[in-house]
Amino acid sequence: MAEDLNDQISWERDLLTRDPRIAQRPSSSPKRPPPTMLDDPRIARAIRLIERSPAEKIGLSDIARHVGLSLFHFQRLFQAVMGETPSAYMRRTRLDRAAMNLQMSRQPITDVALNAGYASHEAFVRAFHRQFGAVPSQYRMVAQQALPAKPAAPIAGGEVARVEERPACTLRAVRFHGPYPAFEAHWTAFHGYLASIGIDPADVEAVGITYDTPLITPDAVFRHDCAIVDRGLTVADDLLQPVAFRPGRYVRMRHRKPFRAILQTYAALSLDWLPRSGETFLPDGNGGYKVYHQPPWTRVGQVHDLSVVLPLA
Repeated sequence: MAEDLNDQISWERDLLTRDPRIAQRPSSSPKRPPPTMLDDPRIARAIRLIERSPAEKIGLSDIARHVGLSLFHFQRLFQAVMGETPSAYMRRTRLDRAAMNLQMSRQPITDVALNAGYASHEAFVRAFHRQFGAVPSQYRMVAQQALPAKPAAPIAGGEVARVEERPACTLRAVRFHGPYPAFEAHWTAFHGYLASIGIDPADVEAVGITYDTPLITPDAVFRHDCAIVDRGLTVADDLLQPVAFRPGRYVRMRHRKPFRAILQTYAALSLDWLPRSGETFLPDGNGGYKVYHQPPWTRVGQVHDLSVVLPLA
């Protein structure tokens, strides 16, 4: 097995020598962090389209037309708001998702490449190396060795993971950026925003959507949605974007602890339950969900009652 892995790494590294200019080109990163709360509805619609189906090819002209701008004005506005070009954003977020799949699954690398929107293994190897400084097979080996130790049973707080079918629904979301410790502040800002547009925060069900992992994505560009379930809402503000919750199989684990312990619940699912269950997380899903059983803006600094809900293949 070790010889096969070394052969795979060597083969992927050999791909880079076919065009050394490509292999040595530095990875792009935002010149400055994106806004904590993304308040431009046109850019919000653009990133939703980019993120909707990572495996699908989509052109910048299509995105610009989707948000009602010329290509020139769209690219300029996107970079002004997000700190990077739309092409760089698309490439970076899709490769971050690919890195997550490499670390957390045994999925074949060709499948990871296709799910990230790359038509060939060679193109994926080159792009991945530019962003992470390693070929995918080498990255997987090192990243899996770097995972935290398997948690002991008490780390999950005695909660049980349950696999269930969940129906489709529509969420209404606002995009935020920043690390996990900032999520409670995001919810406080979102609560104020809902009140400002005439939605009573006492009458809604809150859902958080997390798209990245702190094991891979830098804090400044970590993506988090504050959302509510749309049960016939009348929404007069374009910033509150619709997000489709896909029907299908999910695993759910209750979290009844302070929010600062949320990564322990994720670890219990990812590092303990997942390998024992034989299940696989959906590689190109919309992200991980936190379904709040109590409004998060009322529990800042206290014990939260929520369920972590992750899509299964």
